[in-house]
Amino acid sequence: MIQKKRILCYGDSNTWGFSPYDGHRQARRWTRLLNLDQTEIIEEGLNSRTAIGYDIFQPHKCGYPDFVRALQTHSPLDLVIVMLGTNDLKTCYHYPAVQIANGLRAFVREFLNPTLWESSSMPQLIIVAPILLGEQIPVLGGVAAGFNEYSFEQSKLLSSEIQNAIAPYPVHFFDASTIAFASEADGLHMDEENHQKIAFALRKAILDILPE
Repeated sequence: MIQKKRILCYGDSNTWGFSPYDGHRQARRWTRLLNLDQTEIIEEGLNSRTAIGYDIFQPHKCGYPDFVRALQTHSPLDLVIVMLGTNDLKTCYHYPAVQIANGLRAFVREFLNPTLWESSSMPQLIIVAPILLGEQIPVLGGVAAGFNEYSFEQSKLLSSEIQNAIAPYPVHFFDASTIAFASEADGLHMDEENHQKIAFALRKAILDILPE
């Protein structure tokens, strides 16, 4: 009997599948579109999850302290995919891209702690730089009201800062901002077409790491 590979996808609303049109959960989200044989996809997407941004009114939304819990809950794993950073661009945190990237480096260091994997082998890790904020972000209201011009400018720097921050470590990097784009409806979330683009490109990256 062939044992299924297990992939944990840890992210925010663009992993959960938030629709930019009505806020419902899209059935055709990238985690469901990977189309990998003999593979179990474990979805750990949470709307408004940050990498390091801490809101005292929603402390559970901070991804960093919950990361180890997720790793241990779903162990054993073959691959972990982390796609976070967008919500850390909100005006309430006012983080520069380099600080968000350093936060994701902290995820990598936690992941590489060998004591986490005493009962199972260490999986592979892909850190995904998220899609860019849409150009309409500074002027949109509603769901995008938590972002401004500074958020937009730092969004453009985030991919390179993340890549630099994790470069010294034995993990993989994937740049979603070169593959997919936020919907014009809200400047934050991917529509079905862009979920498909991410899934197609990530599938290739995954198969390079975990051949079928």
